[in-house]
Amino acid sequence: MSILQSIVLGIIQGITEFFPISSSGHLVVFPYFFNWDYPPLYFTVAVHFATLAAVVTVFYKEIFRIIREVILGIFIRKQRTSGNFKIGIFLIIASIPAAAAGFFLDDYVESLFSKPMAVAIFLLVTTLFLWLGELKGKRIEAKLSNGSGNIQDISINKYSSGTSKEVMESELTSDIEVKGSGRKKVRFNLPIAVMVGLGQAVAILPGVSRSGATISFARFFGIRRSEAVKFSFLLSIPVIFGTFIFELYRSSGIIFGSSNLYAVQNLIAGFLSSYLAGLFAVKFIVYLTRKRNLNIFAVYCICLSAAIFIFYMMNKFI
Repeated sequence: MSILQSIVLGIIQGITEFFPISSSGHLVVFPYFFNWDYPPLYFTVAVHFATLAAVVTVFYKEIFRIIREVILGIFIRKQRTSGNFKIGIFLIIASIPAAAAGFFLDDYVESLFSKPMAVAIFLLVTTLFLWLGELKGKRIEAKLSNGSGNIQDISINKYSSGTSKEVMESELTSDIEVKGSGRKKVRFNLPIAVMVGLGQAVAILPGVSRSGATISFARFFGIRRSEAVKFSFLLSIPVIFGTFIFELYRSSGIIFGSSNLYAVQNLIAGFLSSYLAGLFAVKFIVYLTRKRNLNIFAVYCICLSAAIFIFYMMNKFI
């Protein structure tokens, strides 16, 4: 694998990890299109860690608050009413289905990474998730607004006097409501967190977008788009970290036993490009979803799926 290929694949991983278009699917499709060798496992480890570093860089203050509140809540009962504590518990619960799916289905899923047509089919599943999630979310919002307009435009940065100080101090929690504030809207709760976790479990399949599935499952229950996006990004941290540890364990002999200078250069190039692309992707999606829905990504998934199918048929019959 050349340095250029490492940079390109790093950028692809960084962007597609957070854009709802499937990072795993793109790491299968691009080598297939350009007849490249599939990236070695140690490279996948590096770019996964880079995307983890990107999301932590953007949300490190919120992550620290959530971790602090969860730890305090274990020992102090009154801390369990804070928004950050509840978000932390929801994140833990929502991470369990993906961990279980990865453990029991690892061999089957790994076999799909050499089948571009499987990616093409699962990209259409991502399209369906995005479209249905947005459709259902808009219907619930319209019903709750009682014809008074799109509640996406309502500011959620202010809370009633009964809201905890900890919630008000957290920029992230102010965008993921778990407590009532007198307005008619759906708020994150335990059943929704479980369903979002199931969406993340489905996304272990190459071509099913992790961010697309988790955002769409939340939207299907009426969660505001900006809330769903930020919860999805936070939820990516444990699953990316778990994937990183698992892949590091599987490829530790190759990673630590190699003295190949080119392999080290590829790792550095892939890591840096993935990290910078991930920073851009996180900030861009947060900005975009405040104003627009994700249907443009559904269109992209359809086009990419069609391109894979056409390319496959050309190689098979021409």
